[in-house]
Amino acid sequence: MDRIIQQTDNDAFSSKICAIECKYLPPPQDALLDARGNKDIQELYRGFAQMHNEYYAQLKEESRNVYGRIRRMTRNPFPVMNYGTYLRTLAIDTTALKFLEGIPQGTEFQIVNLGCGSDLRSLQYLGAFPSLKRFVDIDFTDAIELKGRILDRPGPLHTLTEQFGDRYVIFEGDLRELKGTMEKLQSVLDPSLPTVFITECVLCYMTDSDSQQLITTIMETFSHALWVSYDPIGGSAPGDRFGTIMKQNLMDSRNLDMPTLLQYNSKDNFATRWENCKTVKSEVNVRDMWDFLESSITTKEKGRLRSLQFLDEIEELRVMQSHYVILSVTWGC
Repeated sequence: MDRIIQQTDNDAFSSKICAIECKYLPPPQDALLDARGNKDIQELYRGFAQMHNEYYAQLKEESRNVYGRIRRMTRNPFPVMNYGTYLRTLAIDTTALKFLEGIPQGTEFQIVNLGCGSDLRSLQYLGAFPSLKRFVDIDFTDAIELKGRILDRPGPLHTLTEQFGDRYVIFEGDLRELKGTMEKLQSVLDPSLPTVFITECVLCYMTDSDSQQLITTIMETFSHALWVSYDPIGGSAPGDRFGTIMKQNLMDSRNLDMPTLLQYNSKDNFATRWENCKTVKSEVNVRDMWDFLESSITTKEKGRLRSLQFLDEIEELRVMQSHYVILSVTWGC
C-alpha cells in the first residue's frame, strides 16, 4: 500500500507538467483579485516552469521507469485536470503567502512540507524569502532518495540547493511513525518561530487515528503556526455519491484506499480534524476549490483559462472542484 500511495506523486507531478505545457501555470501577474497576492505570487513563481522542466529532465536520467510513467500521463492533457492543478497550486500558495504577510518583515520563519514527494516549493520559497530560516521536506524513503539524487545531479537545481545550504533540509520519514517524525522535525526547527505546515493530498491516505495524532502533536508543539491542507471530501448532500464512486474507483484500479474520505465528507466535518485539538486555540477556515475559482480569480484570468483548452464539461468541473477543499488553520497569532 505504501508504494501505491507514493505512486500518486507521479500523478501530481505529471499534472503539474501538463499545466505548465498547456500554459495554465505559472499564472500571469493579474490572476488574483488580491493585488498584494498578485505581487507575492509573481515573486514566488519566478522561474517556475524552468525549475519543473529541469526536474523532469533530470528525472529521466535517474529513473526511466518513473519518467516513462509520467510521460505517458502527460500525453492527453484534460482541461478539467489542468484546472484542478492550477487551482490547488494557487490556493496552497496564496494561503501560505497571506499568513507570511502577517509576520513582521525580517522575522525568521520555517516551512515544513509533510509528504512532499516531488514538490519543488522548497526551492521557490527559499529563493523568494531571505528570512526563511529553514524549509523541511519529509516523505517516504523511496521518494526522498529519488528527489535527493535529482537535486544532487549537476545543473541548475543542484546550484540552487547548494546556495541554500542548511536552510533546506530533506528527511526520510513515515508520518505515521509520530515519535520519529517529531524527533527529526525538532532537531532542525525552532518551535517558537512562525511555522507553515503543508499537507497536499496527504491526510486522505492516513487513518483517522494517525492523522489526528499528527495534527494534535504538531499543534501542541509549535506555538505560532499555519497549517494549510488540500484534500478531497466525499460529499454530504443527499444523493451525492462523489466520494463513494471515487473510493471504489481507486480501490478497483489501484487497490488504494482513502480511509477518511467519507468520514470527513463536508467542509465543516473536515475542519473538525483541527478543532478536535482542544488544548490549542485556533482559527479554522475551509473553502472548496470551486469557491476559490469563483471568488479569488479575476474575470480576465478566467477568460485566459478558457482560451487555453476547449472545456465543455463545466458542470463536471464544478462538481469535481466542489469536492476538493483548501483549509487554513492558524494558532498562536
